[in-house]
Amino acid sequence: MIEVQINGVTEEISSGTTVASVLERKDVRHEMVAVEINGELVPKGEYPTLTLKAGDQMEFLHYMAGGRA
Repeated sequence: MIEVQINGVTEEISSGTTVASVLERKDVRHEMVAVEINGELVPKGEYPTLTLKAGDQMEFLHYMAGGRA
């Protein structure tokens, strides 16, 4: 097990856990978020293969609609 921060909360995850598996476990649809790891935006195509490492900080950036009419 390794410790990472996900949206500011320290969590223990299995070594080798991918970005995609975290999103699935959190019930977050890939197309509805952007993901940053340690402040760097991760291309969506890397979600299935990019594994988190001990100490990583993962943030979900949710898309929001809105603006002026």
